[in-house]
Amino acid sequence: MKVLQFSTCLFILLAAAVHAQPPVEEELPTIDEMVLPTVQQLLNDTEVDWVELNTGGVLTVESVVPRPNTLELRQTEIEELEKVRNKTPANQRDEIAKKLDEMRHLYVSLPDVQGNPEFRVPLKRVVKIIHHEDLMLRRIHKLLEENKIDPALELMNRLRRNWDVWPGMDETHLRIIFVDAKYRIGQGDAATSLMLLDEVYQADKNYPGLRTQSGYAVQQLVEKALADSDYTRAQFYLNWLRQRFSDHDVYNTFSAQLIGKTDELVEQANSASSSGDFKKASELISSAAEIWPLAPSLKGSHRTHTERFQQLKVGVVDLPGKSDAYFALSPADLRKQRLTRLNLFELERLRDGTAYYRTRFFDEWEPTDLGREMRFTLKQFRQPYEMQAVVTTADIVPLLINRLTPSHPAYDERLSSYVESIEVHSPTEFSLSFRRVPPRIEPLLANISVSATDETTLSEDLSDPGGFQVFKQDDGTISYNRKIEQPDGLPKYHIAELIEIRYDSYEKAAQALTRGEISMIPDLPDWIIRRMQSDEEFMKKFFILPYQLPETHLLQFNPASQPVRNRELRTALAYAVDRERLLREVVLRDPRALNGKVVTTPFLSSNPGRNILVEPRRYDLSAALAMLLASRKQLKDGIPPLTMIVAPGPTSEQTAQEIAAVWKKIGIDIKLVYAHEPRPEKWDIIYRSVQMVEPLVDIWPFLTIEERARLDDLRDYPDWLKQELIQLDRTSEQSRAIAALQVLHRHLWSDTAVFPLWELQRYAVIRKNIQGYPKTLMHCYDQIDRWSVDSWYQTELP
Repeated sequence: MKVLQFSTCLFILLAAAVHAQPPVEEELPTIDEMVLPTVQQLLNDTEVDWVELNTGGVLTVESVVPRPNTLELRQTEIEELEKVRNKTPANQRDEIAKKLDEMRHLYVSLPDVQGNPEFRVPLKRVVKIIHHEDLMLRRIHKLLEENKIDPALELMNRLRRNWDVWPGMDETHLRIIFVDAKYRIGQGDAATSLMLLDEVYQADKNYPGLRTQSGYAVQQLVEKALADSDYTRAQFYLNWLRQRFSDHDVYNTFSAQLIGKTDELVEQANSASSSGDFKKASELISSAAEIWPLAPSLKGSHRTHTERFQQLKVGVVDLPGKSDAYFALSPADLRKQRLTRLNLFELERLRDGTAYYRTRFFDEWEPTDLGREMRFTLKQFRQPYEMQAVVTTADIVPLLINRLTPSHPAYDERLSSYVESIEVHSPTEFSLSFRRVPPRIEPLLANISVSATDETTLSEDLSDPGGFQVFKQDDGTISYNRKIEQPDGLPKYHIAELIEIRYDSYEKAAQALTRGEISMIPDLPDWIIRRMQSDEEFMKKFFILPYQLPETHLLQFNPASQPVRNRELRTALAYAVDRERLLREVVLRDPRALNGKVVTTPFLSSNPGRNILVEPRRYDLSAALAMLLASRKQLKDGIPPLTMIVAPGPTSEQTAQEIAAVWKKIGIDIKLVYAHEPRPEKWDIIYRSVQMVEPLVDIWPFLTIEERARLDDLRDYPDWLKQELIQLDRTSEQSRAIAALQVLHRHLWSDTAVFPLWELQRYAVIRKNIQGYPKTLMHCYDQIDRWSVDSWYQTELP
């Protein structure tokens, strides 16, 4: 009977064959007897489909069309054609009838048969068509049962290359991702698994097993994060789970555990505060907020303890004492100096390029005797928040005497040339008598620090002037504490500790700011500032404050270096630098260069001492090559490789690299020495940044790269420059001094003694919970003792 069924089936297949011999008679296999092709067969062999007949047999044929859903599409076409036939006159239906007859058959070709014969199979005999693509999907599911992810993905990628849409393809792809995620959890790769599970979640939130596997992955990740005491990472994963699956057991378990840890620290903070250790209480409660900010017990205690002992965390890219090669004052050293040194006078504001000063120590300072004498009256009171102590003439006058004593290490030649004598009138009053009247007294005394620790004084029992001092420092942080603690019972407290945290880049510091790890960044590149300013959500949480003082970048040549003493070489180096391009493309990354400009002076371009007739030196490679040729004729031994020391900071380093590359193109080799590297024995050029507010006072120390002006430091400079500096320093009348400074500016530019590059507007970024800073910042820690930090912590999980 079985042979008879097979003969009937074979007759049906062969009856419609065109120029074909019937195949070898053999029984067709059933669907259960069919062997699923291997991965290699599916990828490399001829594509075949399985046609299941109503006799139970399965015919293996070459790919049929249309596909997919061949039977459904063919039936739809037949129905549409029948509708057309019914509307067609009877005498015109023959052609349609023939077409319908053809459409009611499936034309197939047997694979690997000579001549590739084509056969007709009546559609009514076809139960199902399993396409090659369906076979690929079936093989993928088999592979996934064995956790063979890679070959399954290979098949899926081939399928996706050929088809944008195929029945079951998206579901199978989702299963691949899920099985891969589940497998990775077992292998301990929970982080990658969570990414895959999130992809499944985005496609189908109710995917079977997704909730359970997500819990397993998050559990692994949180346990590892807690083992590393990385609570931010643990919070991130728990928040990920909470946002997708409400009331998940894993989230509830860990949140309860973290609430317990937080509560313990809250109790310890309360206990420390009760015993008077406000610093410890503030640190403990801050740690508690880092563990689990959603703890119910946290909010009230956090306000109490953090506002009693206020900490300001600042993100920086450099720390003090790390610039070995860069012997000028680095930005980090300058920040430290402004915190730890209390000077007699401090810069308060600029108006039309003229600096105005304030003082912490004097109530009055009035000139008498036509300016030949200055009488000072010391303050006798201080506010509780102020960081300076009340001092007397016994504290101030010895510091001034040190500056006037030639044998003392703190001897100041310039101040000594002005001051003839000091007279003490009372514990709160003294006066200075001048042998020649300075143009202004405040700039002359501004750099004198009222600090018994900075100088060896005539008395060993001076009062501590206060300020901030370094509490501790390591490779990653430095903390400063107030020397004079704020008393109990104040209605409002101010910053008691400032902590600088170093990050590897400005981008990482900016990320830490948004995460709440820090509350301030004192300086950021212009392209990051612009990105922040365009972010509405960011601007709701932070202030971006411009500094009143711009920063000038320049190249300074070593007067003791034999090669760069050649004026033609210095001029060639200057002509070869395209400052406009570097400013736009490297420094600011802004084609409009809104926050920077090319300048001609090492001091502020708004200063009245700038000579307006001096124009920026143009970028001219031809002129550079001509001057370089002239310098080679004058230097008998040729031009050796030049050493350039680079200021610390990513922007300065990148700019120096660009400049060195340009100089190399014109035949000058440059060795760059970065700030953190050992100091070279000899150097030729230094790339530095300065903020020269008082050029009448500061131009001399700037040129010699020393803290104070000394005649001996000018020994390597040409005679004309020595004479002009000395003449400028001896000019007492302000207008004449400014005129002399304008002449000096023109001569410095002509001689290329220094090569100013550009002047940059700088910004500080501060979280809005910080209050009390000046409306216009002169520097990043301007009047820091008046600042206060309102209680704030990140109340949302990351």
